[in-house]
Amino acid sequence: MDTADFHFEQPGALALAALAGVVLFVGLCWAERRRRRGLAGFAAAHLLARLTAGYSSARRRSKDVALALAFALLLACFAGPRWGVEVTAQKGATEDVVFALDVSKSMLVSDMSPTRLARAKASIANFVRRKGTGNVGLVAFAGQAFLQCPLTRDYDAFFRTLEETDAGTIQVTGTDLGRALEEAELAFYSNRNRKLLIILTDGEDLEAGGVEMARNLKRKGLVVHAVGVGTPSGGPIRVISSVGSLETMKDAQGEEVLSRLDEKTLGEIAEATGGRFLRLGQAGEGMEALRLAIQAGTDERGAGRRGIPREEWFIGAALLLLVLESLISTRRKAIQP
Repeated sequence: MDTADFHFEQPGALALAALAGVVLFVGLCWAERRRRRGLAGFAAAHLLARLTAGYSSARRRSKDVALALAFALLLACFAGPRWGVEVTAQKGATEDVVFALDVSKSMLVSDMSPTRLARAKASIANFVRRKGTGNVGLVAFAGQAFLQCPLTRDYDAFFRTLEETDAGTIQVTGTDLGRALEEAELAFYSNRNRKLLIILTDGEDLEAGGVEMARNLKRKGLVVHAVGVGTPSGGPIRVISSVGSLETMKDAQGEEVLSRLDEKTLGEIAEATGGRFLRLGQAGEGMEALRLAIQAGTDERGAGRRGIPREEWFIGAALLLLVLESLISTRRKAIQP
């Protein structure tokens, strides 16, 4: 059997499994000690020796060890044991792609021509036209997130929805990347298609929940690619006032509010799921590079080579220990005269 690249996807869960096994063993030993003390208080010493003459403490400990190990092995499955390598081949026709598009006020910054939002929408449309296969869906988000277009192969309907999506689509202000990722994950169907989530945003995660949600999606096998829209130098946010004039947003001190591309957060979100982080670029070259990587099957780190899940070995070992525990008797072996 190929045991190359032995590792655990969640090493922290492995430590918790080991700790839980130790705690269970200590608890079983404590319960056994209480039973013996209770029996000692019930019977005289000479009678107690006769009552426990056929009882083996060593066998009792063996049963406790087997139970604790079985429990630890079952919990260790959540750590994601992996070894061996499998080569996977993905076809574009088996891919479901959901785009999560930031429509917050910061996407109206014009450090990308004409605005971040307009450039992001154009790059999504080009991506879908050039890819030409698979299902696509759209989630818009700001301080809240909503599914705008369910997964479909009706690209005309998708393009109409994309065109209608703007900074007024979501009324809740702010930017919540965690909520966007959660809503996008719900947009996928329960099928065997490869699932890709592409989030286009300037990365200003005001709720600070994006990275943690990405880690949760990784455990579900979902790949998130983060496309940064904007520039590190950023620019002021200009919005339409109540009287219809273009105004620059200002803070409480009267200073212009600047919005900058947060590459660090977006890089962490992509890395958490094995995806890629790319800058969109003025001509949308980042999305084009991502499209080519997806079609070539090299969009993920180590694409095409995956550690094989091995939870069944841990479950099998745990079941074997449980069977052995049930077969071990606490009675001493009879001594032949």
